[in-house]
Amino acid sequence: MQAIEKIVTGTANALAVAGLSVLLILATFTLSDGLLRALANYPLDIVREIGDLVAANCGACCLPIVLLHSNNITLRAFDKILPAKGVRAIDVFAGVVTEIVMIAMAWEFYLHGVKTMRAGDVTWRLNLPTAPFWFVVDAVLWVAVAVQAFVLVRDIIGSRPEWSSESAL
Repeated sequence: MQAIEKIVTGTANALAVAGLSVLLILATFTLSDGLLRALANYPLDIVREIGDLVAANCGACCLPIVLLHSNNITLRAFDKILPAKGVRAIDVFAGVVTEIVMIAMAWEFYLHGVKTMRAGDVTWRLNLPTAPFWFVVDAVLWVAVAVQAFVLVRDIIGSRPEWSSESAL
């Protein structure tokens, strides 16, 4: 289990670092676009052209780390009422629901990528096909599905570590 945990943690960390690094680059280009637009009347059209697609990929890249560290919304109303096994059962149920939602999201993004590819959708100026961007989002979502499956198994066997709010990366 420790070897799998190292792989899952490394993958989630690498995706988060990659996604946030690209997001930082996008932010730099967005700032440059605004400055060039205001000062020199010379906008960087590529920022508006692929910015949303890049941001979608960056956002998806952060999902596995959020799932791994269980930084999603958690209700702890039953902690004081139920015994530890009851709370764990609720956590497992929530993990199953999260896994189902993640599978549905990954499947829908796959279908969206296929639809976009078949339609031949391209960006408005550079004519870049948009389907590859959506297939990357989909691939990252399938990684998130695998991470959530790992978290679910960890919850079922009762070996979830207590993450602090400082341990996101």
